[in-house]
Amino acid sequence: MTTHPATPLDFDLPEGPGTRFAACGLSGDLHAAGAARQFTRSTLCDWGMLGVVENASIVVSEMLTNAVRYGLEDATCVLSDRPLWLGLLLRDTSVLCTVADPGTGVPVLKEPDWFAESGRGLHIIDSLSDSWGWTPPDGAGKSVWALVSASG
Repeated sequence: MTTHPATPLDFDLPEGPGTRFAACGLSGDLHAAGAARQFTRSTLCDWGMLGVVENASIVVSEMLTNAVRYGLEDATCVLSDRPLWLGLLLRDTSVLCTVADPGTGVPVLKEPDWFAESGRGLHIIDSLSDSWGWTPPDGAGKSVWALVSASG
């Protein structure tokens, strides 16, 4: 479990013919998480990664929700009509899911309020991924990533 910035981003994933990459730009509205789930499911199914579809879709949805909620709120640059980016990198049986937003605030894993309707997203990401973290924010924002691997 990684809950801190990782620099440099070296995930020690094997390179080879099974390496694939896909990305899409997303709006910052309430439909972004649904579009991200659909893109993730479709892409991973096309890649034959059925063993990670469910966990990766949930992780991506939580990351996108946080990006909309917090990443757009503290953005210091002019926003485009697609201010969020989702990237999926497949290597062997692992998928690196990355969401880039223009915000400068970093994720903070806090003790959830068990009676609240929100506040558990990072705990879900932490539970469903092998590791997760973020790039240090700069003038263009940051990227939050999570590594999801196929089980056995």
